[in-house]
Amino acid sequence: MRRDGDRLVEHLAAATRGVLICAPFIKAGVLRRLLQTIPSHVTVRVVTRWLPAEIAVGVSDLEVFDVVAARHGARLELLDRLHAKIYVADHAALIGSANLTGAALGWSDKPNLELLTTLASTDEAVRQFLEQLAEARPAALEERDRMRRLVEELHVPELNLVSDATTTAPAVLWLPQLAAPSRLFQAYMPQTRDRLAASVLEAALSDIDALGIPSGLQEVAFRQAVAASFERMPAVQRILAAAADDLRDADGADIIHQMPVARDLDAEQQWLIVREWMTSFLGDRYEIAPASFVVRLKPGAGRT
Repeated sequence: MRRDGDRLVEHLAAATRGVLICAPFIKAGVLRRLLQTIPSHVTVRVVTRWLPAEIAVGVSDLEVFDVVAARHGARLELLDRLHAKIYVADHAALIGSANLTGAALGWSDKPNLELLTTLASTDEAVRQFLEQLAEARPAALEERDRMRRLVEELHVPELNLVSDATTTAPAVLWLPQLAAPSRLFQAYMPQTRDRLAASVLEAALSDIDALGIPSGLQEVAFRQAVAASFERMPAVQRILAAAADDLRDADGADIIHQMPVARDLDAEQQWLIVREWMTSFLGDRYEIAPASFVVRLKPGAGRT
């Protein structure tokens, strides 16, 4: 069976004018290998996202900044809410599930099961997506250095998840710190955050950074962004899967106890925080049964 990485190399090598490489997770070695196959006169635009928890466990590399900077005619941009994977060479696009990691492209001993398919860049869905990439911002040296400091502050233990971790690895290391999620928007707004205690503000800003919430959102959009990012975190996904049936406090704490989560709280305290976030941001589907404190899907909500 032909590997997706080999197909991607052939696709990009055929470019004569311009290439777009767009994926949330990019390993520096993989990107370097791809850039070497693209003709030197072809312009290259790389769009990715940098979230501290993901970088901390190695699913994305900050060194991508240096790889792109070393190539003439290449630029790196960041888009915090990016999830799509699309690789455009001139007017042809490969789209699908594969990030730029060895496991995703079939260049590892245990490759992921991925899909890449070809579409014309003039396809309406592709065209609309490419227009939205105008939101991406140039990656600056200052932001790379700031992100590196944030990663160091996470104090993530060495877990050997890094070389070609799949998309399910990074957020297993993140769970919310803010015990009162109702204060999150107050911390997000510069004009109101000074009313919060220092410890509350520190926890809130750490959570906002980990979730990759962009600045400038109004409250409704902010809550939607937090809910979407929170729900995507693999540690949270594991908890949500368990909550499809009644999830008692002891069981929720036990799930968290088994996770390699970097935290100062014990599992029981961490579970209570997660429980509050679930009902605050996913309250349309989850509730706490008052008699038994069981977190469960609301009747008729269905599974996601």
